[in-house]
Amino acid sequence: MHNKAISYTTAISPTIGESEIAASEASQPHLKFVVKYREAAKRKQKVFEKVEEAIQFARAKNPNFYRDLIQDIEAQASAHTLLECTNRLNAYGKTIKDATDFFVQHLTATEKSCTVADLVDEFVAAKQKEGASNFDLDDLRSHLPIFGKRFDGDPVGTITSTQIDDWLRSLNVSIVTRNHYRRLIMLAFNFAVQRGYTNSNPVLGRFVVSRAV
Repeated sequence: MHNKAISYTTAISPTIGESEIAASEASQPHLKFVVKYREAAKRKQKVFEKVEEAIQFARAKNPNFYRDLIQDIEAQASAHTLLECTNRLNAYGKTIKDATDFFVQHLTATEKSCTVADLVDEFVAAKQKEGASNFDLDDLRSHLPIFGKRFDGDPVGTITSTQIDDWLRSLNVSIVTRNHYRRLIMLAFNFAVQRGYTNSNPVLGRFVVSRAV
């Protein structure tokens, strides 16, 4: 059995592809859906007012019509999405594989990630095991939990440099204190990278020299 194709027409343009609706049907603008099919080695077509009627007729001619139609629509949608994504990536010199590798790496890191609060606790505990001085430990405990409270519940792997920079600039502290926060956060994220909680350190390492507004 040959496959059928349903086309949509309007009263303005009764031409469907290279074939035309019969004059008797073209004079009926409410007939909008055309089923093209082959029967007895001849090309035929029938026009319907409703898509449901057209599909029912097409399925009567070919039981697999609706399934084939859905598969064809999905294939076309996938091809369109692939082309769109490819073109957008080409503008940056990247490919679909580059994007896939990057996204999978991001998802993997996110799944293995932890919250900022958990990172702070683990980082301080690790520093204590390393034999850090009480002064350094107190310094970590007095500064990092404030940062952890701001991003409480957020996975470490999802926090961006912009978010960190905005938070630092919002602090009503001196430039020296703000840069000290940045240094401690950078150390904590270095630890997170080592533990596989994130793929990179979002702290840029540059000093914040502007004062909070």
